[in-house]
Amino acid sequence: MPAYFNISIQFQRKDIYRTFVYDFYSHLKKCGLEFLSGVSREWERKYSYEEIISVNQQKLEENFHLDYDEICSNDYRQIYYSFDNFSETRGFWLNNYPDKEEFIYEIIIPEDELIIYTGKYFENIFDKEKIGRIIKFAEKIWEFPYVKAIQTGLEESDANVSLSELKSGIGPNCFPFAITEENNIRKNHLRTEKISGFHSGYIFYNDGNIHEVFENHKKFQ
Repeated sequence: MPAYFNISIQFQRKDIYRTFVYDFYSHLKKCGLEFLSGVSREWERKYSYEEIISVNQQKLEENFHLDYDEICSNDYRQIYYSFDNFSETRGFWLNNYPDKEEFIYEIIIPEDELIIYTGKYFENIFDKEKIGRIIKFAEKIWEFPYVKAIQTGLEESDANVSLSELKSGIGPNCFPFAITEENNIRKNHLRTEKISGFHSGYIFYNDGNIHEVFENHKKFQ
């Protein structure tokens, strides 16, 4: 199994409503994710788009969270997408994470399709054009009104930061970027821009060892 780059889209449980999953999946399609198939685990049968919506909506409403000793087939149904010529793109729900009253939709892409390896891990950089398109994609996702934060990271990144921690000034997972409603993040190395429009917020860039990856991302808009 390859290592994955993750785009973590954060919500509050209080915002769940009867057609939440359907509306969010419809929004993702507008953003460029095309449904291919759905499976709960690779060795099980495929699920239709309608089945996935129904099962995941019910599980979110019931506040379902898979316990460590519970069989994996009881979990939320995953989706395989076609997206931007990546070899694999998957999406799945994580409930009660990173805090009890929150949940996340995780979109994962093989990280070696985004990384330019230099031979030393901490000097690796992201492919400028690909990350530019990912940023544009995330900004479109941000237009869904119930999104509270978008954090990004690699396989070895830390756990996502909760919304209450973001409000207190703790910085998000931001490798290489993040979007939040808050602008009081206490990380001096993060560059910030305001996102205007229907759903206002702030996008943070972790320039760090990524050199000039972000300088020209607006050309993809």
